[in-house]
Amino acid sequence: MTQTRFSYVVVPFFPGPEIAATEPVNDVLTLPALSMRGVPLASQFPPTTEITLSTKSGSRFTDFIYTTARLILPSQRAWDLMRAEGVKEEHAEYLPFILKDRKGRVRPEKYGFVNPLVKVPCFDSEKSEYTPSARNIPGRLAGILRLHIHPEKVPEDVKLFRLAENTSTMLMRTDLLEKLQAAGMEGLRGIALGELLE
Repeated sequence: MTQTRFSYVVVPFFPGPEIAATEPVNDVLTLPALSMRGVPLASQFPPTTEITLSTKSGSRFTDFIYTTARLILPSQRAWDLMRAEGVKEEHAEYLPFILKDRKGRVRPEKYGFVNPLVKVPCFDSEKSEYTPSARNIPGRLAGILRLHIHPEKVPEDVKLFRLAENTSTMLMRTDLLEKLQAAGMEGLRGIALGELLE
């Protein structure tokens, strides 16, 4: 079932220097590129996986922390709300990890890596500003400056997904982002469709 009444933002983007940030999460994967492709990663990312704070990390531990690999890293509380608001387990996997500070000490905060598994072919190539892949690799563009999609192609029950034409690009429905923000959950920044992607 498809729809036309919802809007979307591209996530995540740098939320500000004060927010806690980790070293690139994909550095701990055997095949780092898989973190961008929307394939199940639980076998590669057990709960004993250790992620270290970046040397440039801010001091605020919000419900979403940042990584330069642009992956979604929510607290358990934020993930619970995402699930309650309709992000289905078959649409995304939540992979908890152990967070350590720069001295190797375990932090008390609990976070996980959300890996969206749904890939929706909805790229609007006429309106978007982008660079195609030189090697014409499926699921990958060389870059997107401004993104537009065909929202009517997104299934109505999908609130978090990857762009099938460029699987490293993740989109969230704005009503879900608004629910998270209304619950006081900070640290996740989205950019509206058509705006300059940083």
